[in-house]
Amino acid sequence: MKSLFSNGEQITVLSTLPLNFVTIVEAGSITRAADELDLAKSAVSQSLKKLEAQLGIKLAVRTTRHLSLTPAGERYYRRCKELLALAKQAATEMEAYGAIPSGPIKITAPHALIAPIIAPAIAKVMRQFPKLEPTVIADDARLDLIAEGIDLAISVGVLPVSNLRAQKVGSLRDILCVAPSLMAYAPRSDTPEFTKWVQGLPYIAHVREPSAVIHTIPTTDHMKTATLKFHPSFCCNTLDAIAACTREGLGVALLPDISVVQDIEDGSLVRLCEQLLPDPTPIHAVHTYDALVPRSVKEVIEAVRAALRGRAF
Repeated sequence: MKSLFSNGEQITVLSTLPLNFVTIVEAGSITRAADELDLAKSAVSQSLKKLEAQLGIKLAVRTTRHLSLTPAGERYYRRCKELLALAKQAATEMEAYGAIPSGPIKITAPHALIAPIIAPAIAKVMRQFPKLEPTVIADDARLDLIAEGIDLAISVGVLPVSNLRAQKVGSLRDILCVAPSLMAYAPRSDTPEFTKWVQGLPYIAHVREPSAVIHTIPTTDHMKTATLKFHPSFCCNTLDAIAACTREGLGVALLPDISVVQDIEDGSLVRLCEQLLPDPTPIHAVHTYDALVPRSVKEVIEAVRAALRGRAF
C-alpha cells in the first residue's frame, strides 16, 4: 500500500478524495453522493476509483443502485470519520483564541429536554451569534461524541467513567405520576391501603431502567417509608412515549419534573404522592475538548444552565 504522506499524486488525510469517500458511504450510492457534493456522477465515481488506486486496495463493491463496503473499506471509513472529527475540533478550538462563534455546532440531548431547555438555549445563543449553524440530535442514548462528530452532549443521570470533559449544569427531580382516571380508584393516601394500591399498579418503564424498579414512599407514620418494588408491565425508549402512555391511564411512571410540569398544571397527570421527592438527578454538559473549549460550546453550556435555572419545578 502506498503512503498517504508521500509527495506527488498521493492523497493527504484532508484531501477531497477521503472526504468524497465518506460522503459516498453515508449517502449509500454514487448517485446520491453526487447530488450532495454537487458534482457529476462520473466525477464522484472517478474519485472513488482514484482513491482505491492510490491506496492499492478495493474499498467498495458497486452496483447500479447500491454500494457495500469491503472489510478494508469499513476500516478506512471509520478512520476517515475520526480524522474529520479531529479536523473539525481543531478548527472550532480556534474560537478559544477570540474568534466570534460561527459555523456548525452539533449538540445532542434527550428528547424530553429539547422543547423546554435546548431549543430556548440555542435560540438565545443564535440571537447573539447568528452565523452559528446548529445541528440538534434528540436521542435518549449516550452517543459516541468523537465518532458522531458531536461538539456537546447534555446528559441526564450519573455519567459513566470516561475521558470526556463534563460539568454539572443543573438537576431535575423525578415524580411518580398517574392519570387522573386512575386516581379515581385510589384509597386515601393516609391509609395503609394506599401503599398496597400503588404497588399493584402497572409500571411503565424506560428501556434503560432495571427489570426491578424500587422507590420509597411515605407511610401514615411520617417517620417511616415503605419500599415499592415495580416490575415493568411494558417499556418505552423515550420519556415522551412514557408520558403519553401514562396520560392514557395505562399505569404509573417515574417522570422528570421538567417534562411533565405542563401536564401536572393542566391536570393531564397527577403526582402519585405529594410528599415523594427522590434525590435530584444531575444534568451534565459533556464534550471532548481539553483546555481550549470553543466559545460556541461555552455559550451553549451557559445558555442551557440558565434555561435549567429558569425552569426549576
